[in-house]
Amino acid sequence: MAVIDGRLQDVQLAADRAGTDGSGASIAEPALAGLEWAFGTECARLDHDEIEAVGGTGWRPFGMEYVALERAQLGTRVDTSRGRSRPHDDAELIATVVRNVLPWYAATLVADLARAGRTPDWMPDARPRLRPVEWQQNQHRAYGRACDSAELPDGWQPISRRNRKGVIVQDRARYTPCVWSPTQSQIAAARRAYLDWWGYLQDVQAALAAADLARICVTGDMPPMTPWR
Repeated sequence: MAVIDGRLQDVQLAADRAGTDGSGASIAEPALAGLEWAFGTECARLDHDEIEAVGGTGWRPFGMEYVALERAQLGTRVDTSRGRSRPHDDAELIATVVRNVLPWYAATLVADLARAGRTPDWMPDARPRLRPVEWQQNQHRAYGRACDSAELPDGWQPISRRNRKGVIVQDRARYTPCVWSPTQSQIAAARRAYLDWWGYLQDVQAALAAADLARICVTGDMPPMTPWR
């Protein structure tokens, strides 16, 4: 019974790597889901050294174009791996598309975020707030640290007054330095970075839609372009 269960698990694993139900049918997925599968699940990686890749000393000694041609001639894909295998051919093809469509810095950004299953932080619900530069804490609460305004170029000078004993004392005019956090520029920069990533994803989506992928069929679904609106 254990042998049969093991064979069923092997069949299910092969079906998961080939298609939805073992029939070889492609899975319709958005480009983002395909990237997360390729880089996160299949652990595909980008090849930065193009000379090494062409020379045959890199991760794979031949390009994905060769894989596609051989697969077309054979009519199927043969998986002869044992234990931990190489990434799926589609995953390596996706990595190749990302590497060739985008500049290196953009390709690494897209791959790293897909590997972590995240999107860029566009600072949701962020708005500038006036906050003290430094905080102090007592037994009751936290409060902003006050400073002497006389230290400022145009600060208020100490104020003279007579205390209860009739002695003239100098009271310092104190103020609490504050800053806006986060600033408008920080929020704008985070959302500009999100728009850049969205544009990179759109370029990859267009390229993957034209690629000869066996496992997935890339759809035109995209994440929201401006989720803060």
